[in-house]
Amino acid sequence: MLKKLQRRFVLIAMTALSFLLIVQLFVVNVANIYQRDSELCDILKVIADNNGSLPNDLQNKAPEILEGLPNPFAPIQFNIETPYSTRYFVVEMQNGTATHISTEHVAAVTDKMACEYASRIYLTQEPGYGLLGVYRYYYTVKDNDHIFVFIDAQKEFDSAVTLISISILVGVLTLFIVLIPVMLFCKMAVRPVANAIEKQKQFITDAGHELKTPLAIISADAEVIELTGGENEWLSSIKNQTQRMSVLIKHLVQLSKLDEVNDGLKKEHFNISDTVLETAYAFETKAKHDGKNLAIDIAPELRFFGCQEEISQLVSILLDNAIKYSDPGGNIRLCLFRSGKNICIDCYNTCENIDPSTVSRLFDRFYRADASRSRETGGYGIGLSVAKAITERHRGKIRAVAIGTREITFKVVLPMKNIIELPKVNLGSYKKERR
Repeated sequence: MLKKLQRRFVLIAMTALSFLLIVQLFVVNVANIYQRDSELCDILKVIADNNGSLPNDLQNKAPEILEGLPNPFAPIQFNIETPYSTRYFVVEMQNGTATHISTEHVAAVTDKMACEYASRIYLTQEPGYGLLGVYRYYYTVKDNDHIFVFIDAQKEFDSAVTLISISILVGVLTLFIVLIPVMLFCKMAVRPVANAIEKQKQFITDAGHELKTPLAIISADAEVIELTGGENEWLSSIKNQTQRMSVLIKHLVQLSKLDEVNDGLKKEHFNISDTVLETAYAFETKAKHDGKNLAIDIAPELRFFGCQEEISQLVSILLDNAIKYSDPGGNIRLCLFRSGKNICIDCYNTCENIDPSTVSRLFDRFYRADASRSRETGGYGIGLSVAKAITERHRGKIRAVAIGTREITFKVVLPMKNIIELPKVNLGSYKKERR
């Protein structure tokens, strides 16, 4: 639990930081692209308004030119070098025929190419700003003259891409740099929680040991009274409740030890098919005694790396729960099979009535969907919590799936990294041998 809390703390902190970085870098890059595009549009407008050229005294005319530009919030910064550093060309057309072509300010475009670019825009686009390849253009109409002004925007594109790349690199490096102190600080942040959990576990363990002695004395005294005075309903009630309390204390102590994933977990390679089958056969007599049908379907020769005792306990909890809460004459089915590279355990049973909206709460400690029925069957509302803890200790997942209101299946998925391949044998002969 503590390790899961630390991982969640780190995940939340890094997710929040990542979101802030992404927003910040997005805003910076969008603002940069907008600024550069605004400058290009302003220059295009100046060229179109000044007979297809940038005047050499542009710096002196800047104030009066800026008044008519379309982007007053991102004005171009004119200087004496602007006419010489801007690569542009202009095409004027009348009735689809080029009347004037100016390409002296660009080296990569010939008159023919400029005419082709202008004709393409003339036939497909409306007047306004646009983008054609690496060229930003401005198309306007004055006195039946169609004017096309193009600027080479390759430099601006490259600069924008460079800034984006640097931003991503800086963002990734920042996340890696911040990850180390976040991991260190998370231990400090969860330390009070860790202390509280440790004290809670210690309290449960100590209380369990302290309660065992008086319970044992009560049980022994009840047996002595029964021997001397004979059986009666009061002594039977005392013995039953004492036994229930002993089992409950045992479950509470076990659950407190299972809280920390892999804490003291002794793993070994074992045949999980044999383990599940042996555990399931132990419940056949109980199922027959209660008038219920238990079907067992176990895939042969599956091996697993984990705690054999806990896997057996997991199956016992699922079958015990299915027998207790299935309807009279109900059907129970336990399946062990392989799905892809995962081992799956499904425990199905029919039931009298279940609310599908409450199945997610069945694994909560002390939760009982039907409290009166649980008291009748001896349930504590803690068995499935133990099953969940065992599954999570083996890095697996468990869930309950309700089919209508009269059927339920508990599904356990154990991770593929714990599976070991073995030669398969005939399932029928395997079951026959087991019997």
